[in-house]
Amino acid sequence: MEKTDLRRQIVGKAIVDPAFRRKLLEKPEEVFKDKLTPADQAAVERLKKMLPALDDIVTSLAGEVLCGGGGGCGGLA
Repeated sequence: MEKTDLRRQIVGKAIVDPAFRRKLLEKPEEVFKDKLTPADQAAVERLKKMLPALDDIVTSLAGEVLCGGGGGCGGLA
């Protein structure tokens, strides 16, 4: 597997999996199996900066899915 494909898979998993995201942000060298390159570290830093916006987007999308367009969820989403 090419390194850029691996990086995309890692970032994609970090977006949808909070436990994996925490591990990536706290111990990226474990996630990258001790092959953390400067480009990988830069990608992790960009992800850290994106997280607040990402969390808002995920929350909004969850509300859309769970409430069928955002109406009448009773404050659940």
